[in-house]
Amino acid sequence: MDIYFGNIAEAEYTAHPLTLVDIGARGGLQPNWRNATRHLRVIGFEPDPEEFARLSSKKERGRIYFNVALHGAPGEVALKLARSPGTSSLLEANHAFLSRFPEAERFEVVKQVRLRADTLDNVLAANDMGAVDFLKIDTQGAELAILQGARRTLAQHVFGVELEVNFGPLYVGQPTFGELDAFLRALGLQLIDLRPAYWKRLYGARFGGPKGQLVFGDALYFVTEERFQQRLADMAEVHVRRGVLLRAMSVCLLYGYVDYALELLRPNTGLFEPSIAAEIERRLRADVRVSTRVPHFRGRGLLSHVFYRLHRMLFPTYGGWASGGRNLGNID
Repeated sequence: MDIYFGNIAEAEYTAHPLTLVDIGARGGLQPNWRNATRHLRVIGFEPDPEEFARLSSKKERGRIYFNVALHGAPGEVALKLARSPGTSSLLEANHAFLSRFPEAERFEVVKQVRLRADTLDNVLAANDMGAVDFLKIDTQGAELAILQGARRTLAQHVFGVELEVNFGPLYVGQPTFGELDAFLRALGLQLIDLRPAYWKRLYGARFGGPKGQLVFGDALYFVTEERFQQRLADMAEVHVRRGVLLRAMSVCLLYGYVDYALELLRPNTGLFEPSIAAEIERRLRADVRVSTRVPHFRGRGLLSHVFYRLHRMLFPTYGGWASGGRNLGNID
């Protein structure tokens, strides 16, 4: 499905594109966000100077990057660049825990870089970035501090958040999933999905099933329906409410949640011309999952079990010791 509903709302998206704040922008856009590029504005933050330079040199339309380490307050921080760049963090690696699993050397620090830090609220306001729709945060343990420095943005504008959450103590003093979840729920966001990642112990990596210990995951949050309706009610101008609704539905579709998009549209069809509202709903309802068309038949449960066992046998792993969920959301 086209997450922008074809051409029927082209003017709305052109005037106010879907805005993603990508915090920890190493590697560029995630695969599912590439489906949004037609009307996408990206505000990226990458504290590693070399990766920031690489991203900025591409000069892609609608993308701006800041070489700023986001945190809970302005100041200076030390980025610990690790042997594997994706494990670099503002926190110390917890080697006592990591040494129990394969490839712990990935977390070894090769150098430290002093960086200026600021809050997301401050940077967005100082650069007149306007409203944003979605936060993606992958910062190896600094997620809660970043959220605390983005409280105003989260409360006023953001519809969705994707962030890495930790269940095992990869870094010293890192916030737990429970702390992150409580903070986001207090701002009216609810957990929609969780993509888990499992690690097997060093001395038993080749034994047993594909799963090891649940160590971290990617979590997806959307604003609750009640909070979303309250936000719309607080907006005086119809065209602003219409744009906010369209972009929220686009985020839902990007992650495969057609039902959530319909739930948001249902009480707000009056924001559109009747024919446009009907066309948007028609397009949403046209997305019927293939699984719902498979009729029930005798032996279906047994066949499902056989395919599940085959799935377990072929389940992909990294090095035989790390495994996890395939996608976040209803993405095939």
